[in-house]
Amino acid sequence: MIDVIMPKMGESITEGTILEWKKKVGDSVELDEMLLEISTDKVDSEIPSPAAGVIAELLFGVSDVVEVGEVIARIRKSGEQISADPAVSETKDTPITELHPGIMTDRVSSHKTERLKTSPLSGTMGFISPLVRSIAEKEGVTSEELARISGNGHENRITKKDIIQFLENRKKNHLKDSSVSQSMTDVTSDDTISDSSADQGESLISGSTLNDRRYSMDRIRRKIADHMIASQQISAHVYSTSEADVTPLVNIRLMYMDWFRAKQGISLTYSPMIMYAATRAIKEFPIMNSSIDGYEVVSHKHINMGFAVALPDNNLIVPVIRRCEELNFLGMARQSAAFAEKARNGQLSPEDVFGSTFTITNPGVFGGLSGMAIINQPNVGILSVGTFQKRPVVKETKYGDTIVVRTMVYLTLSYDHRLIDGAYGTRFLSRICELLETFEKANIG
Repeated sequence: MIDVIMPKMGESITEGTILEWKKKVGDSVELDEMLLEISTDKVDSEIPSPAAGVIAELLFGVSDVVEVGEVIARIRKSGEQISADPAVSETKDTPITELHPGIMTDRVSSHKTERLKTSPLSGTMGFISPLVRSIAEKEGVTSEELARISGNGHENRITKKDIIQFLENRKKNHLKDSSVSQSMTDVTSDDTISDSSADQGESLISGSTLNDRRYSMDRIRRKIADHMIASQQISAHVYSTSEADVTPLVNIRLMYMDWFRAKQGISLTYSPMIMYAATRAIKEFPIMNSSIDGYEVVSHKHINMGFAVALPDNNLIVPVIRRCEELNFLGMARQSAAFAEKARNGQLSPEDVFGSTFTITNPGVFGGLSGMAIINQPNVGILSVGTFQKRPVVKETKYGDTIVVRTMVYLTLSYDHRLIDGAYGTRFLSRICELLETFEKANIG
């Protein structure tokens, strides 16, 4: 028997959520054939089978959250008979009512076969994972309440976060109902109140939200929300803004964009130009390439540049270009183009989005004049790039001041004041501006 282990998908990943089993108990599977799909913090990944054989057990169901290193399935080598023991679990697309109304699974451990026990929950809802069902039992959630929960898991199945959110909303509504009930009792106990006033009060309480729509965040949005809140609680955010004359970048791009596409096969964009300048500035200001662990500072050897990419579903993901200090402009341009394409097509692997040491975000792509970004933990800085705009600018010449039309951009650096002081952060930002303003066509290659 071969154990299938929940793989470790990255340095900081400790668990994964099962999205879909590609096989069911009794199915044959080949070595490296896709066995299941799992989700981590930001990306979904298909996991291949570690061996050829027949699926003997599936120990976890869809939407279950499993720790790294746990046994999630077992494969029996081809030619050996699979036990007909009904205790062997087969979870993919099996409605709970097909087993027995009100039956749930109680996993003794991830290394033992599941046993069954009777649950007070019943009904005709679809598959409910053991984890969700156990939470529902513990919190007294009825089958009718479960049926009303809008699931955000695979095929709209209820996830752990869905039921936790439901419980939080139920608690809030209970407190609000209690408060409203008490308020109405206080009002109606006053003999001087008029019927019209009572009707008005009822309208204010119940009528104002009749057209509102409530829905749960999807899994990715929840991860982003948690990450952003945690960053604001961890880091002492402070901001510096500078303005750069990026006319040289615009002229170089116009001059070489056709040549670059013909020779390199990719578009010449401003993103790698900004990354290239930021990398050179970090070499001169290495504290910007650090992270904080308690009261210790971790100075990173390599510059791993994260850059934010907006996805078609309005979510955000941050691919990471590693060892930027070793890349020339062409290498940076190729990697940024490849990662952006993979991000928009949902093809990033977990390794592609972890391990950044500095991050760049670009609200200017969508017309934002400037932005004050939240630091991407565990970085101590993030650079926000505004939109490129032609503006009249006063320039000093040997003949005196003159007004000229230049392409300008606002750059805003968000940095962690626990480590980076204003003078250091502002000097670093000014250096990026200088490098952009003196960007040379020789960098293009």
